[in-house]
Amino acid sequence: MNPVIIIRTVLLALALTLTTHAALADKDVPWNSLSESEQSALRQYQGVWSGLDPAEQQKLHRGARKYLELSPQQRRAVEQRHHQFEKMSPRERQQLHEKYRRQKQDR
Repeated sequence: MNPVIIIRTVLLALALTLTTHAALADKDVPWNSLSESEQSALRQYQGVWSGLDPAEQQKLHRGARKYLELSPQQRRAVEQRHHQFEKMSPRERQQLHEKYRRQKQDR
């Protein structure tokens, strides 16, 4: 499967999950309530987790669960895309966000 399609599918699933769970946005997600796999996927947030907005915690938690459901090949594709995104300039990132927003509106 094309990595771009995988990324779009994951992002769409995350967006749909966010709207579905909007009512839970004010509920905190304690770090110790995450599974070991989820904690591993979110390790970079461990030190700041308790200071994050509950909605952000939930968004990251859902993203980690979706990521862990992917096959190893799909995970590698996501990681490659993430690394490409990190290497982009702020202008390139903004252009990508705009492109994604336009595609989302066209659906």
